[in-house]
Amino acid sequence: MALYKHIADKIETDINRGVFKPGDKIPSIRHVAAEFGCSKLTVQKAFERLKNRGWIENIVGSGSYVRFPERINRTGDIFDFKTAYLSESFFPYLQAQKIFSNLFDEQKAGVFSTPPVEGDPELIATLGEFYRVPTRRMLIISGAQQGLDLTAKVFSTGISENILFEDPTYPGAISLFKAKHFVPLQDDGPDLAALDDLLPAQIRLFYTMPTVHNPTGISYSLEKKERIARRARQHPFYIIEDDYLSEYHESPVPRFVDLFPEKTIYIKSLSQTTVSGIRLGFMIVPADLYEKFLYTKYTSDIASAGLVQKFVREFIQTGAFADYITKTDQKIRQRREQVLELVNTTPGLTLQLPQHGCSLWVCAQDTALPENQPWNTGREFSFSPEYRNCFRLSFMNLDDAIFGRALEYLQGIFSRMGSETG
Repeated sequence: MALYKHIADKIETDINRGVFKPGDKIPSIRHVAAEFGCSKLTVQKAFERLKNRGWIENIVGSGSYVRFPERINRTGDIFDFKTAYLSESFFPYLQAQKIFSNLFDEQKAGVFSTPPVEGDPELIATLGEFYRVPTRRMLIISGAQQGLDLTAKVFSTGISENILFEDPTYPGAISLFKAKHFVPLQDDGPDLAALDDLLPAQIRLFYTMPTVHNPTGISYSLEKKERIARRARQHPFYIIEDDYLSEYHESPVPRFVDLFPEKTIYIKSLSQTTVSGIRLGFMIVPADLYEKFLYTKYTSDIASAGLVQKFVREFIQTGAFADYITKTDQKIRQRREQVLELVNTTPGLTLQLPQHGCSLWVCAQDTALPENQPWNTGREFSFSPEYRNCFRLSFMNLDDAIFGRALEYLQGIFSRMGSETG
């Protein structure tokens, strides 16, 4: 093998092992040339190979860095355990049809009117009552990802160096913020000793999913939330509270937005709770940041879709949303038990309970995971090698007609893994 290929393969292996993580600077061409006893031209050729294969990128005047992953989740699998959205087959489309019909009958072309930048006032009031949150600093957004994008723009300067994440965490946030700083998760929330080690390092933001965490399904204890809120009072950082699926937790504890609203940026997506096609959500921001967020939203999209806002308002007010959550929660519990049974009867697979939501976070002990798996791998949620043999198994994007066959398919994969372990 040509030496430049050997050098490239060695660095690629180090990246895969976590020696170099995304955002890390790799040794200079001069350093690598000295290590391998070769010319700088040979190393430069190796770096070009790594760049062409998407592993590194050049920053002029600074050096070469490991690239952050750029993924678009696509799946054409009939048995899809990757997509975390709820299947549209569960959504009460007849009720939705009636709501839309009534809106057009009552408002005619007025249903297409543009709402204020901050959102439809009636929807804001309705969301405030339903979710028991203040409405004075609420903004209607096009899903949680837009809320994160607005946050990135408001805190743009040096945000990659100044934001802290749980480990593991939501890959959309990792890619957007170019995450570099992580705190390990425990059963009831982040490791506070590790958090304290990181806080003095100019941390301005802490991104967290404290209720039904993605991907682990855990929820923070009230004690841990209170202790984190105390640290936010002592240190100059804001908490980004991404409320992923609190509707599907039987007994959620008070939120950060309840405990410390002055320093909490609360983000709620309705796309995750209802159906992916409803690209709507809301965020509540601290008073000192509201005008910045409002202007940033205006420059991003002027206003979120007015017709969808009117529909969601009616969907909640008629009680259809609450009824939908109740029925969906029952289905989630039933399916979780079925998937849990498969996991628990497969040698080498382990998971920590309780987990909530539409997925299970599973780790393999003494068996290798198959290459073409129907689930999301641990490396999508973490750069830490300890999660490489973990995976998120999402079970609510399949309709009832397919789910039974999908379970049989999954059982076949687990059986082969179990036999390899034995």
